[in-house]
Amino acid sequence: MKIEELYIYPIKSARSQSLKEMKITIEGPDGDRQWMLIDENGKFISQRTLPKLATVEVFHDEASLTIGFQKMFFKISKNSSFQRKVKVQVWNDTFEAALEADLYSQALSQYLGVNCRLVRYAPYSQRRVRSLSMEWKPEVRFADGRPLQILNLKSLEELNSRLPSPVGADRFRANIVYAGNVPYEEEQWKRIKVGEVIFSQPKKCSRCAITTIDQMTGVPSGPEPLKTLATYRREGKDIFFGTLWIPENIGMIKKGDQIEVIE
Repeated sequence: MKIEELYIYPIKSARSQSLKEMKITIEGPDGDRQWMLIDENGKFISQRTLPKLATVEVFHDEASLTIGFQKMFFKISKNSSFQRKVKVQVWNDTFEAALEADLYSQALSQYLGVNCRLVRYAPYSQRRVRSLSMEWKPEVRFADGRPLQILNLKSLEELNSRLPSPVGADRFRANIVYAGNVPYEEEQWKRIKVGEVIFSQPKKCSRCAITTIDQMTGVPSGPEPLKTLATYRREGKDIFFGTLWIPENIGMIKKGDQIEVIE
């Protein structure tokens, strides 16, 4: 069960960045969902309401975040005083984040056609994952629920066999894409090791309309694959595909690593 692709999404709901190796921190992959756009009320903005976000290009490295659109690029240094604090809301969680310079927010607002502000998960930001353990209180940045998502290519193949037109793995915005043995096998795992990192407390990933958006053009492409997934992957009100995990330690993982199932 080999890791085929690794991705981070430096700005929540913006374009992905492919990696050969990934540093896992206690909050998830380094740089993943470390930035986010918010509206005037501090609520997060995603492709659910603004599909064009998919076209915002990003490149994260040790020194900076580069953002690009319409042949315009600008860099945000990783060095920051984090002095401008703002309250932000991600689903039911409200916490403090750092407001980036107004220049960046204005440029993004103009391109996207909405008033938005760019914020960063700061050293003083604190958003807890709902853990099964009272003693262990892991953190997550701006991701929806847990710090890392894993996608099984066998599950994707099985889904595509049911679709009129196949979709790519990018529709599901996973961090780790691996070559599995059988579809949905990862839903039976409780604890795994990838590279230097152990992941546990998995949760099935509930899917939304973002899966129906073309990730290259930022244009909704119709009801698929959500319509088909709903016919056989629905549980109550939720439609599940892929799994979410919490890292137990800091370490490196890389393309080509094997997934070792511990439990």
